[in-house]
Amino acid sequence: MTRAQRPISQLARSASFSLSSQPRAAPICRRLLLSNTLKSSYKNSISYPARSFSTTSQRRAALAEQLPSKPTVVLQTPSPEYIEQEELDVELLPPEEVKLVITDRAAEQLRSIAQRGNDPTAALRISVESGGCHGYQYKMELAKDTQPDDYHFSHPAVKPSNILVDAVSLSLLNRSTIDYATELIGSSFRVMDNPQAKGSGCGCGVSWELKE
Repeated sequence: MTRAQRPISQLARSASFSLSSQPRAAPICRRLLLSNTLKSSYKNSISYPARSFSTTSQRRAALAEQLPSKPTVVLQTPSPEYIEQEELDVELLPPEEVKLVITDRAAEQLRSIAQRGNDPTAALRISVESGGCHGYQYKMELAKDTQPDDYHFSHPAVKPSNILVDAVSLSLLNRSTIDYATELIGSSFRVMDNPQAKGSGCGCGVSWELKE
């Protein structure tokens, strides 16, 4: 009897047997679904530590300490005769106590400024003035000429990298770090880690309060 001559009931049984002999997809789907569910539960059970970003002055000071930096070399100290003649209200620090730190990138920036202007005497003058939201504020400007009451600092290896600080301002800046920071809002020289400053100061990094 040919296949075409078989009764419909026999063909149906044959078809049923043929289908039942194939591997079923449902268990596989269930296994995949269970596996994906377990993976999802595992991912949800993991807690990742939250990241925090800070731009406070203390944060910037910590970063400045980690940057390559060197104690500056003192090339000039104020003239005691000039201080007395002008009756400036300042007591000169002993030479061994005069200290200013400069980061390598700040020194490189100063050298770049001097080279662009073809002027090895170009310098960064740093002074402290009363005012600002915390009582005192830093003032920075480019200068060329040294004054009789100036301290003249330089990086020991990167030259020219001149920094000028008058005697009165140094009493409020001594042992600070001078850095050059590049940020989205702009690049600038900054005074970091000033031991005379109280707290973190203003968020702008310019105004600060003197320790009592």
